Amino acid sequence: MDAYATPRSSLSKEPYDSARPHIPADIRRLVLVEAGHGCALRVCGETTYVELHHIDENRENNDPANLIALCDMHHKMAHDGKIDRKSLRLYKERLSASRESEIVERLTRLEAQSRAAKSDLPVPETSAEQPTDASIRKIAAPRWQVQAFALGQVAITRYEKEVGVYCERHVELVAGEKRLVLDGLKQFQGDQADIVIDFVYVRKAYLDAPAYAKWVQEKLEVYELMTGWRATGVLLAVVGKDTMLEETALPEIRSSVRDAEGVTLQAYSCGQLGFHPGPISASLF
Repeated sequence: MDAYATPRSSLSKEPYDSARPHIPADIRRLVLVEAGHGCALRVCGETTYVELHHIDENRENNDPANLIALCDMHHKMAHDGKIDRKSLRLYKERLSASRESEIVERLTRLEAQSRAAKSDLPVPETSAEQPTDASIRKIAAPRWQVQAFALGQVAITRYEKEVGVYCERHVELVAGEKRLVLDGLKQFQGDQADIVIDFVYVRKAYLDAPAYAKWVQEKLEVYELMTGWRATGVLLAVVGKDTMLEETALPEIRSSVRDAEGVTLQAYSCGQLGFHPGPISASLF
């Protein structure tokens, strides 16, 4: 007999006589985010009181793939066998497919918005000047890419020292062929929100734009969708001149940060960091 078809009456109720084991907060959040903090049965629409159900009814199996969000009524129906395991797995598969589709869609949008990934690791390319010996090939990373990346690392180091935390650098979350690149990430244990850092070099005043804060907010939403972990964002902006640090400078960036939930602005000048990258190719932007 198929495992999904096992009669409810033949299942042991012994595991449910003991206290409910703890489901880790990050796993709980991931499952709830997947379901949009609502009942997995979309015809239900309940979002106020939602519980997690173990599809295989093994309370020790807290694999996210074995957990599904149900309202109180549908949770009771699942335990009574009125909603069988096969149906629950089908509901779960739909949720997972929808979540993966949304992740890919958002990553594609982010990739299009910031195609010239300003803080990507420098990638060596074939150099214009080659050795006389044709059997030897010389490659070198573009100067602008190395300089921009170095500036970002110096800025993150300055920020780390000021707030007293140390971050992972150039973190990638991968979904198929798509990737979410985070310039810096600090994860905390428990319920404290993680910190996501996004670096931007605003070398001239005319590069002031509201898009930067929107990108950070989008990254925060994708980060929670992919991991189930909450995070706050820091838009780490480095400006070319000290005068660009004044409150009246960068009005669009400052305004967009105020409107972006969970995003703060930390700005430094190249002079404060003690490192000015000099002329950087316009291809960066």
